[in-house]
Amino acid sequence: MDELVAKFMPRFVTLARGRLRDALATAVERRHDRTDVAAHDLHSLAGEAGLLGLEGVIGAARKAEDAARRFGGSASEDDAIALVECLRVLELAVTQATSGYEDL
Repeated sequence: MDELVAKFMPRFVTLARGRLRDALATAVERRHDRTDVAAHDLHSLAGEAGLLGLEGVIGAARKAEDAARRFGGSASEDDAIALVECLRVLELAVTQATSGYEDL
């Protein structure tokens, strides 16, 4: 399993950072019309983290996905703020879980 993680972690780091960047832009720009894409990307991030055994990332990604769906349905300022907060927690979880791995 360690070989699998070592092989795929750099790619995960790159994908996770890109997905976080895009989801954060959706939230900060209050683009509730783009939350389906953000929720899909966050769902994918959770699945990829699961393949690598990154439990902390899985939970944070699922919470962010739920927050994205709430914001998409409500378009409320409170839900946008909640999404940003969830994404910051997810960003920290990714950073902690992938410490020591470089982008390719």
